[in-house]
Formats: sequence, C-alpha cells, structure tokens
Amino acid sequence: MAKPRLINGLPHDLVQSFFSTLRYWEKGYMSDWIVNAAQELKINKIRIDIINKTIDPKDIEIKPIIFNINELDKIIDKAITNAGLTRNFIKQAYFDIDIFNDRYLKCQTIIIAENEKKYQAKDYIEKSFEIFKVVKLTEFDRFRNWIEKKYFRIRFIFLTSVINRKFKYTKRLKI
Repeated sequence: MAKPRLINGLPHDLVQSFFSTLRYWEKGYMSDWIVNAAQELKINKIRIDIINKTIDPKDIEIKPIIFNINELDKIIDKAITNAGLTRNFIKQAYFDIDIFNDRYLKCQTIIIAENEKKYQAKDYIEKSFEIFKVVKLTEFDRFRNWIEKKYFRIRFIFLTSVINRKFKYTKRLKI
C-alpha cells in the first residue's frame, strides 16, 4: 500500500547527504566546491536539478558536484520503494542555493510530486572554510595539483613502511 507521507523527510535526507562529511572530494566538501566555484564566477544563485542531473548556470557543472548528484538517486529510489510508490511519483527535485560574500551558503530543497504537492525541508545553512581554485585552472595549477597528489601518496607509502619496520623489527625483552 502506497504511503506518500513517508516522502515528507526526503528533502531533509537529500540535503543532509549532499552536504555531509561523507561527500569529501580531494580538496574539500561540497559546500567548499560550490562556494569556491560561485565566487570565482561571481555567481550568487545556483539551482541543482537532482532528477535531471543538471546545474544552472552551466559553468558550475564540475566533476565533484555531478558525481555526488548521481549518488542522490539511490536515496530517492530507496525512499520511494519504502513508501510503496513508483519512480514517476516525484516529478521535480532540486536544490536552490544562495551564496553569500562571507562564504556562507543557504540551500532550500524542494520536491514536487505527481499530485503537485510540494515537499520542502528547512533551509540548510553552512559555512565554507577551504579556499582553492575550482573553475579557471591554469596549466600550472593542474600541474601543482598533480604534484600534491603524488607527494602525499609517496609520503604515505614511505611513512607506512617506516612505521611497519619499527614494529616489525623491535627486539623483545627476555624474561
């Protein structure tokens, strides 16, 4: 039996998942990527369409955001099947994001069902802390990013081998 009221919490689930600490990508969280891209392009409003997987304006369509939008489909599918509904029940789902100069963002999540009912979560407000270039990368920036990735991998491999060696070859006390 279909229970559409079980969809009431879906907007909250989507926004919490999208901006959670589980969505870290290379240099920062989703709020960092969105705020940095918006400030580089001097944009203060973004609309992310979850169903169609599009971002308006198109300049902000970057790999970390697109990848994490695709992951939100799983949450929608799970909520719909738990409610006993079909995939056609949700007609629109989107984030309306406002970016402020002090690196805060406000996200309003809206889902519109086939019966024209609007499901909405409270406004989600988050501050971005990491500052990095996102959109207008030069060849030097790309090279520096590549070097940083390699440096951390090499450092990790070296440190793990040193730590393992210390534990592996320690002398035991004889009693």
